[in-house]
Amino acid sequence: MTAPRLAWLDGLRAVAVLLVVYAHLTRFVFTDLRAVTGEWLHAGPAGVMLFFLVSGYIIPASLERHGDLRAFWRSRVRRLFPLYLAAIAVLAVAHPPADPLATAVGHATMLPFLAGVPLITAVFWTLSFEMAFYLLVTTLFTVRATRSILPPVVLALAGAATTPLVPLRFGEVPVVTAAVLALGLAGAVSGRRWAEVAGGLLLGGLALALLLFNMDPAHAHDGLLIVAVMFTGTVIHRADHGRTSWWRAGAVITVVAGSLLFAWIGELATLHALTPRYIARSVITLLVFGGSFAAGMLLRHRHTPAWLARIGVISYSVYLVHYALIELGRPLLSADVPDPVIAAGYLAAVFGISWLTHRYIEVPGQRLGSARVDPLPLATVGREHRGADR
Repeated sequence: MTAPRLAWLDGLRAVAVLLVVYAHLTRFVFTDLRAVTGEWLHAGPAGVMLFFLVSGYIIPASLERHGDLRAFWRSRVRRLFPLYLAAIAVLAVAHPPADPLATAVGHATMLPFLAGVPLITAVFWTLSFEMAFYLLVTTLFTVRATRSILPPVVLALAGAATTPLVPLRFGEVPVVTAAVLALGLAGAVSGRRWAEVAGGLLLGGLALALLLFNMDPAHAHDGLLIVAVMFTGTVIHRADHGRTSWWRAGAVITVVAGSLLFAWIGELATLHALTPRYIARSVITLLVFGGSFAAGMLLRHRHTPAWLARIGVISYSVYLVHYALIELGRPLLSADVPDPVIAAGYLAAVFGISWLTHRYIEVPGQRLGSARVDPLPLATVGREHRGADR
């Protein structure tokens, strides 16, 4: 179990992953319930954005705790790649990709969604945004600007100003992305000041170039804003630890939330769905993930239910496993069996397998080359492209 001071974060991860699982599972069972709730709440986006907020809150703190980029990136690789590679292997065998080389190179960067490479599983899109955030955080660390509150504001305003993005798309650029990523990381962790700065700037340039000029149409309205949401979590962390004022944090939250709502309403206009109900749905979705995070902070000194914290601890496994089971077991989910039976069987499989993958893949992976497990697991969960949920 996580330390008590982190249990509230695990509780938020649990809420986020349960929202996403609900969004995906109810495409097959309890569809009438989905038809009602879907008119007033986008459960998938609410869960995803909540997870992005948690990541933004804790990941830069992890970098500061490590104190150097090499240790930080080692911890991220140990935390993410073992289960990530295992999931890719299983899904590649079940559904061989059309271009194995491009798929392998693109997914090795953990930026396939932004590198224009077809995803081996749809939910990997969130990992590309997480990686872009890591690259930008690395840039700020190398130029010693980690305490600046400008990144979320600039990204939010840029996202609002360019909504919807109509990018000059590079198309599939996995090899170039991999080469620039490798060169930038080599410089950033080299230990030489000039190389660290050069590498950090290269990584930041890569992230911004992909976000601006190779955004998938599914996130043309909110791609930059997703990263802004993560940086908002970082600003909240700084305010929470006395490194900036709460009024400044409140200003950032207001700008980012307003820009995100502006982008979502702009998307509704593009889809010719600008109705009072759907505008209300956008507002409610924003309030659900923002309010959940605020409630978690307010209640963090109280006891977090053990079952909820435990789901949060295994949330990365739940993220990968739950959608893989949907992709591999669609016929079973569509079988002529009562919905409660299908749902119970599916959830038992998801949480049972997730416990196993966490215990026998995630934890050993975190211990590779380290005497202890990283106590701040990555908060990542996903859904398929926004267009499928709207």
